[in-house]
Formats: sequence, structure tokens, C-alpha cells
Amino acid sequence: MKKTICLVTLLCLLLAMLSACGGDEPAAVGPIYAERGEVKREPLGSLSPAADASGVLNALAAAGQTAAARWQPDYAETPKDGPRLNVNGETSGETAVTDGAGIYMVDGYGLISVSAAGTASEMRAYTKIERPGEHWGDCLYLWKNQLAVVWTALEYEDDGSWQGNVETKIVIFSVADPAAPKQLSEFSVDGGLVDAVLLDGTLCMVTQKNLPNLPQADKAETILPQLHENGKTFTLQAGEIYLCQEPARAALTVVAAIRLEDGHFADALAFTDGTDAVCAEGQNLYLARTRWSEQASAPHTEASYSVVDYASSAETEIKRLKLDGYLSLADGCVLYGALSDPGAMDAWNGQLRIATEVDERSFSVYTDDAHGWTNCEEKSHVTESQLTVLDENLAVVGALARLGGEGGVASCAFLRSHAWITAGDTLTAVDLTNPAEPKICGSFAAAGETLLLRTLGNGCVLAFSIPAAGGKTRLTAYDVTDPANPKQLDSKELDAAPAGDLTARGTLIADAASGLIGWPAAGKDKTEYRLVHWTGSKLSDKGSVKPEFVSGDARTLLLNGLLYVCSPAQVSVIDPDGLKVVATVSNAVG
Repeated sequence: MKKTICLVTLLCLLLAMLSACGGDEPAAVGPIYAERGEVKREPLGSLSPAADASGVLNALAAAGQTAAARWQPDYAETPKDGPRLNVNGETSGETAVTDGAGIYMVDGYGLISVSAAGTASEMRAYTKIERPGEHWGDCLYLWKNQLAVVWTALEYEDDGSWQGNVETKIVIFSVADPAAPKQLSEFSVDGGLVDAVLLDGTLCMVTQKNLPNLPQADKAETILPQLHENGKTFTLQAGEIYLCQEPARAALTVVAAIRLEDGHFADALAFTDGTDAVCAEGQNLYLARTRWSEQASAPHTEASYSVVDYASSAETEIKRLKLDGYLSLADGCVLYGALSDPGAMDAWNGQLRIATEVDERSFSVYTDDAHGWTNCEEKSHVTESQLTVLDENLAVVGALARLGGEGGVASCAFLRSHAWITAGDTLTAVDLTNPAEPKICGSFAAAGETLLLRTLGNGCVLAFSIPAAGGKTRLTAYDVTDPANPKQLDSKELDAAPAGDLTARGTLIADAASGLIGWPAAGKDKTEYRLVHWTGSKLSDKGSVKPEFVSGDARTLLLNGLLYVCSPAQVSVIDPDGLKVVATVSNAVG
């Protein structure tokens, strides 16, 4: 009996020791709450093009008055706890692009062309771009030998005063001769860039023109959006501007399609509302926006106060545009709840997946006429989250409701056949292989402020989490080969924190073929480049490389087994096996 007790005790100690050895790995947790959903979906309704400019002006004025008249409390709240998910879109622009033989990027003044020739890499060309005023959000799109450079610009008058207009600028180059890029066309579209996607050689720009000040009725024509192509000005006519139902803000969304092959506008249209998210697949371009509605009670008296009770709720409006040589509004729908965030909508495999927050609120406005003051009191706040799968024609295929219970989820992103959501400190995978029956298939502990998801090939997914305060950055690999039973394969804490914002496009590299994972990291003396290797089952440190200069938002490209760490000031060519810089290309021109 004593021997049995001793053996049991010894086994317990061994198990405790083994558990302690792997104690730094997040443990699997129970799945978050969810249930099959009955989606409240309504048709978008007929969006009629405006008959004249006055109709556009009246719609925008009504939107501004509606927003100004609302008594609702400030909806901008403290961000939810838990990581925000981020997945790089495959059709989104990059800050540096490659055709395999060369690399292109821009700085504040021009286009940079660098050869990707290993130790013989060199600066091939620096081509000036006229970029007056302020500019931000540089994105590059490469299609065959045509390169589009896109940014948002804010220009000033000669006396330094702000003109008041924000435009999206597009310059197209031929890079058939990489040593001598040739500018083919120059465009601008009214409004700041929301997003752009490249669909089979056509660049679809989505911009938003906010209009805090509207013209007088006799100048209604000035409200019409303008597009510029090589010095020529095109004004969208009223018949190309759709009047939207229940406008949420005084804004215009402009959608412009540019053919990269010949460098001309293909088509353009606009809507009298804003846009919060954009995604595309095939010939379909999807626009989504959240609109709030509220109902007010008749005034009544409580003590010395005049009281009005309000109930508000949110809806997500989705429009499907079709690009078939020209742009057309194909159809649309309205889902109950607010769009969770711009990354919470995704088109994949002929379907649209979207996460919304059902957010119903009530509040009361108390007015003391005798003393001339008003107070607002929020009485209730109920939030839950739902995930909806729609087909190409925006009919509901399947849904999950009450994700995370009344607290909802913090964030949602889509990666191939899975949705990944966070609620508190939990990362959960949702299997969308059968979109008619979405299923929560696994949950894991994943505390962190930011969470990035990347594919590692062979059904594996990499999660990169950054602690909100203190602690170490963590890499975790999951196997989703069996969609119904995802498994954590390995997890590793890193001793070098990221040097910049890893959610920026291209800052983190995760190459499925080579298993290389790399990012700019904060070293003791200067920013270094950190490398980890994925073996297919394990994450192992490769080490760090210290180039002369690497910015925290440097874009990394993997070409012919070498890493090209790109910033406008310098390109460092790194041998990941030898952990050394084999060449440095400096941009001494820009």
C-alpha cells in the first residue's frame, strides 16, 4: 500500500514538473457562448439616381440635419479589452511591391526602383512625382508592367491656407524598363481614400468626401464630385449619384474604376452616404456602412424636468457593385447591428462573411427650462455579436448569434475557411467550411493588445499577440487541417518586442514555403530584424540581424531565398541562413 502511494505521489510530481515546463504556453479554454442565429435581414430598397444637383444637395443637407439633431450619448467608448484582429488583404495595396526581379516603393518625392539581385542589388531609378501639400496612406498596385501609386492629398493655397478639399491621387507608371519608369497617367478623385482593390487589371478606388459645409441652393452644382484625368476634369452628373435611404452623415462615397492597361477611367458612380468597409472578390465590390436610427417619445414631465425618452439601434447597410467593364449597383441588403470594424467583412469563395454588433440603447434627455440646462442619462446598453454568411446575391446562408453572450466579442477577422474572434482573453476559431452551419470549433487563451493572423501553409495558422501592458510578445501556431477540431501546435514567447506597428501592411512576414517569420524588433542599441523558423510543428529562434538602418514599419519581401527589408531610405539584403546583411542599397536621392 505504501509503495502504491509513493508511486502515485511520484507520478503526480512528474506530471507537475512536465506541466511547469510548458507553463508559458497558453492553455486551451472552453468555447465561448454562441447559438444558431435567425438573421434580421431586409432588402436595401430601390436607390434612385438623383434627377438633378438640387436632389443631391437636399439629401446631404437632410443627412447633416439628422446627425445634428440626435441627442444620443457619445458612441465613442473605451475600446473593448482583448486583442484586435488583423489579416492582410490579398487585393490590398502595399508600401513596397516586387515583380520578382525588382522592388518598387515611394518616398515623399518620388518612385524608387531597386534591383533584387542579391549581393549585386542596386538603385536602378528614382523618378520624381509631383506631390504638393500634405500626403499620407501611400499604396502601390502592380499589374503586369503597370504600376499605380495611390495616396490621399491635402493641398494648400499659395498663402498657406487650407483649400478645404481632400483628394485621392493616382499616378500610373509603365515599368517595362525598370531603369526608366515612365509616367503614363495622372488622376485624382474627390475625397479621402477609404480603400482600393485591384480586380483583373482594373483599380477600383473608394473615397469618402465629407461635407461639413454645404453650398446655397443656387450653387448646388458645386456639390457634384469631380474626377481628373491628365488635366481633364470630369464631373459626375446627378444621374450617376444614388440617393441613399436613411442617410447617416453628410458625406459622398465615390467609386471610380481605372483601367491600368490603357490608363483611363473606366467608370464612376457615387452615393449620398459614407462607407466604413470595402472588400471584393471576382467582379463583385462590396461597400458597407453602419447607420443609426432612433425613436423619440412625446415629451413628459418628471418633477421640474421636461423629459424625452429615446431608443436607438444600429443597422449595417451592404451594397454590391458589379464591375463588368463598367460599374453598376447590383443589389444590397440591411443587417441588424453595427459593423464590428472594417476588418469584420470579407469576401471568399463566392460568399460574403460579416460580423456585426447588435447594439440597442435607450436614454433620456432631461431639460430644466427654468435654469437653462440639459442632462442626458443612459438607461440601458445591451450588446451582443453575430456572424452572418451571405451568398453572392446577399441572401443569408447561415449565421451564429449571441457570440460571447451579452458582452459580445472584441474583434473578428476572416482567414480562408475560418473566422477568428476574440472575447476577453480568448481566441476562438469558427469553422465556416459549411457556411450554412457555422460552428465554434475551438477556443484558446490569447491575452494581448493586438493579434495578427497569417497562414503558414499545410492548414496551419500563425497568431502574433502583443501584451497590452508588460509581458512578452507571443507567437502561437494552430493546426486547422481538421476544421472541426483546431489544435494548438506550439507557442513561444519572444524576448524582443516589435519596433513598430505590426498591423501595418507587410511589416510582418510569414512565408509558408520557407517557414520564415520576421519583423523589425527593438534591439539594445538600435532596431534589428528578428527571425523565427517554423518547422511545420515547432517555432524556433533563428536569431537577429542588425542592418545599418531598419525602420519599425519596414516592408519585407522574400525573393530567391533572401530577405529584402525595404524602407524609402535604405534596402537591406539579408541572408536568413547566415544571419547577415549581404548588401545595402541606400536611396541618396530622395
